Amino acid sequence: MERCVSITCDFDLAIGKVNLNEIVYRLKEIRNSLMLQILKQILMSYDDLIMDRLTQTKIYPGKMRKGMGRHVRKDDVEERFCRGRKVYRRGRRNRKIKTVFGILDMRVRRAECLTCGSRYSPLLNSLQVAPYSRKETNVEHEVTEAVIDTNYRRLIEGRSIDISLGGVHNIVVGSDIDKAFQDDISTEDLSGLMADGAGVKQRKGSKGSKGELRTVIGISQQGRVVPLGSFANVAWSDIETTVKKRLTGITEHPIPFVYDGEPGLDNFLSDIADTQRCTWHAPRGLYHALWEDGLKKKESQPQIDKVKQLVGIELPAGDFEILKEEDKEPVKTQYENSKKEVRELFSVFYEKGYPKGASYLENLSKRLFTNIELWLSTGIIAPKTTSLLERVFRETGRRLKRIAWGWSDAAVTNLSKMILIKQYAKDRWEQYWKEKLGIKGYFNIHIQTVEINLCPNLLNVTKQ
Repeated sequence: MERCVSITCDFDLAIGKVNLNEIVYRLKEIRNSLMLQILKQILMSYDDLIMDRLTQTKIYPGKMRKGMGRHVRKDDVEERFCRGRKVYRRGRRNRKIKTVFGILDMRVRRAECLTCGSRYSPLLNSLQVAPYSRKETNVEHEVTEAVIDTNYRRLIEGRSIDISLGGVHNIVVGSDIDKAFQDDISTEDLSGLMADGAGVKQRKGSKGSKGELRTVIGISQQGRVVPLGSFANVAWSDIETTVKKRLTGITEHPIPFVYDGEPGLDNFLSDIADTQRCTWHAPRGLYHALWEDGLKKKESQPQIDKVKQLVGIELPAGDFEILKEEDKEPVKTQYENSKKEVRELFSVFYEKGYPKGASYLENLSKRLFTNIELWLSTGIIAPKTTSLLERVFRETGRRLKRIAWGWSDAAVTNLSKMILIKQYAKDRWEQYWKEKLGIKGYFNIHIQTVEINLCPNLLNVTKQ
């Protein structure tokens, strides 16, 4: 069906005084009302066409009525569809539907099936609008996009969408985001895995109590974030089970798991990945361990600087496969010397009576050079710090920590996943909404011409 929508606007322009900003400002003011009027005219035209085809079946054969007039049989407890596609006209009925442009208020045609006697709206059925639906799904899309960037109240005050605080919250909590992004990810495309936790405000019984948001990400070969999961107040063991189900090709493509010493992560994914302690957090952790042993910063700083130097092994640039053995030898020598010096250092700590520092450094040494060992054996350049994950938490934290007060685990989990996917998997985010909205290219609209004509009032004056 091809139709043209004619739009007539009149404007009053103060010659020599108006500026561009005011023109744009006024056009912005009428944008939503204009879109509502266009939408209403399109739907009314479609409604007339559908009703003509369902009532004049002698003129319009079955192929021309395909997709129209589908309805549930009258008084059918099993809610089976009726085979009848011929109807009587039964007047019109007011219907209000919430859209991203505002509330659409129009009268839709009612029909009575000649076969079963059911009364329904052929237009709403053809548009796949549920009988008692009060909003279209673009509202959900608009609210979700907005709530990712701001809090509920600002969203309501700054948007034209007529929706309550509870309505916004129901959209977030009721989202199927958790079920939609569960596709398998091959470790062949990843250079590493990371996990960490961060506190979020949650009121659970006592005022001021906090919850914990735990996030797992993959790092692609190109250094980009691949979201693997976000969980509110879920045990690391359960998270580990969930993440393992999504990873494929583990045995063929070994990768490291990098973490900053978060409690409960020492053996996280240890059966499928090589554990690597963050080389940036390692010296910081040593400072706190030595402080517990009674050392002041001035006394512990030389040892901390030494550890920084030992873990700062730089890998040569270039393809591992074409590097000569003499180019790899300096890395291997530096790795062996660094590992030896770390062992000697925690032995000295034990001798000097620094048990906390010695124990920390001893445990650290087992997981500090995983990225070097992986490069020497396979040539894979893996991440050695959690800096990328820290940036991810800054993205989620600056939104969640301000607005998650009193939220349930489901709301925190859903919103954090929305933030991660929209920020770091934009293509998948757009595809998700296209599928959810049913965008299949069945409707297109183009602006043909926009031209200025004299106002009718001015024409009358000219004739006189």
